[in-house]
Amino acid sequence: KYYIDMLKSIHAITAEDGEVPDMKETALGWAAFVADYIPKEQGDKLRAMVEALPKQNTLMHGDYHTNNIMIQNGEPLLIDLDTLCVGHPIFELGSMYNAFIGFSELDHNVIKDFMGYDHDTAVRFWNLSLKKYLGTDDEQLCRAVEDKARVIGYTRLLRRTVRRPNEDGAQEKIAYYKKRLIEVIDKVDTLEF
Repeated sequence: KYYIDMLKSIHAITAEDGEVPDMKETALGWAAFVADYIPKEQGDKLRAMVEALPKQNTLMHGDYHTNNIMIQNGEPLLIDLDTLCVGHPIFELGSMYNAFIGFSELDHNVIKDFMGYDHDTAVRFWNLSLKKYLGTDDEQLCRAVEDKARVIGYTRLLRRTVRRPNEDGAQEKIAYYKKRLIEVIDKVDTLEF
C-alpha cells in the first residue's frame, strides 16, 4: 500500500512539455531496435502499439522499485531520479515488471542479489502492487495489464541484452527474451489500459 500510494502520488503530477524526457520517444527507439530481432509482423505491431499510446505528461520515476525508496527521518525519499520522465503509466509498469520479475526469470538469484529478497517474494510483491495500482482484485484484468507491461519489459530486456553480447549467458537470454516478447505481442492488441 505504501509503495503504490507513493507511485500514485508521482503519477498524479503533470509535467510541462520538455521538462523531462518523454518515455514514448525512448520506447519507440527500443521498438525500432528490437524490430530487427523479431519477425516483421510482431516488429510492426510492437511499433504500432507504442506509437498508438496517447501523449501524456504524467510524471514517472522511470525505475520505480523498492531499492529506490529510502526512509529518512520517517519520511520517504526517492533516489535515482535520473530516470525521471513523462508518459503513459504502462512504461512505469514495464520497468517495475522487469525489476521484480523480468531480470530474474532465468536466474532467480538475480532478484536476491539486487533487491535482497527471493523470487517468490518479488512475484508476490509485483502481483499485490499491480492489484493495488489498478484498484482491483480481478485476476483477469491484472494479467491483461501485466501482459502489456511485459511487452515493454521484454522489449527493454531484449534490447539491453543484444547490446551486451559478452555478458554471461547473453545468447540464452536473447533467445529467451525474443521468444517471450513474440508470445506476448501476439496476446495483446493495445498497450493502453
